[in-house]
Amino acid sequence: MTTDRRIRILDTAIDVIAEHGLRGLTHRAVQEAADLPHGSVTYYFKTRDLLVLAVVERIIEIDRERARPAIAQALRQLAAMRDRPDFDAIAALLRGWWTESRRLLLARFELDLAGARDPAIRDAMARCGDEFRDLAELVAVQAGSPDPAFDAQVIAALVDGLMFDFVTRGDLSDGHLAAGVRRALSR
Repeated sequence: MTTDRRIRILDTAIDVIAEHGLRGLTHRAVQEAADLPHGSVTYYFKTRDLLVLAVVERIIEIDRERARPAIAQALRQLAAMRDRPDFDAIAALLRGWWTESRRLLLARFELDLAGARDPAIRDAMARCGDEFRDLAELVAVQAGSPDPAFDAQVIAALVDGLMFDFVTRGDLSDGHLAAGVRRALSR
């Protein structure tokens, strides 16, 4: 029950950030959105800073759950067709992942921007990025990269940019997404 309530609080906090930005994240806003009794959020997270850092850890956890199957499928695609990967299928995979995670992506970008001014948030969000770069490095290795660590940074930057476009400018065309994936993985 305690773990369930903690996760409920953090998932609601992600929704509050996505809806109202980081400035809208308060203990009261989260407990009202989660329909919890007064003091519930404070019981788990004594300060707003602790709540914010716990939200980042929850984002990492959710990303890990959602990204690993997508990366595993991309690895299978690359292994099956190493000379001719199915970039359209990989792009469709990313589109599905992002569509399911739109609110999470909004919260993540809010936190990334806050990290530009707050070293504690920046360090926490760096761990979030490291998780994805580690997975991207596996893709780069499978794609035959001569420098997987560097190419993983390029893949991560490209995917971050495409995600940002997806969240802020609306849906990307299938062709645009597939072309971006093709360029990143062809290198």
